[in-house]
Amino acid sequence: MRVKIVSYAVLIFIIALIQSTVLGSISVFNVKPNLLLILIVSAALLGNNVEGAVIGFICGLTQDMLSGRVIGFYALLGLYLGLGVSFINKRLYKENVLVAIITTFFSSIVYEFAVYFFSMFFKGSLELVFPFKYVILPEAVYNSIVSIAIFLIVLKINRWSEELDRLSRRY
Repeated sequence: MRVKIVSYAVLIFIIALIQSTVLGSISVFNVKPNLLLILIVSAALLGNNVEGAVIGFICGLTQDMLSGRVIGFYALLGLYLGLGVSFINKRLYKENVLVAIITTFFSSIVYEFAVYFFSMFFKGSLELVFPFKYVILPEAVYNSIVSIAIFLIVLKINRWSEELDRLSRRY
């Protein structure tokens, strides 16, 4: 378990570093992928409820620190997303990449729509068609494509930590 915690901590740091530096220049249609969101979905798909919620909260808190806005907004969204995805993972074949792609697509739509709704609702202007067509949907497609690589990394971390746990058990 310690190996998994350290691995996730390093992975969150690396992904946050990549998201805040490199991804600014790799935007497609002025949209860049949300790597921390993809990590939340991948970890929640492969883990249990607690693991999905904790990874979601930590990734959201990291995104709060990177965005410089109010601390806690993305942390709560990440927590709820991690819980939601981990609740549906019991009914799915977890280690299938196609399941990860589809779950990332729909999770991206829900997550980004919630971000848009809560940020624009208090400003008084709430237009739904333009942001959905030009921001939310392209980002969901972009996240789905990038989710393949991150899902495979998280899957490898899970298998490696399970193997180490199995080998370290003493009977």
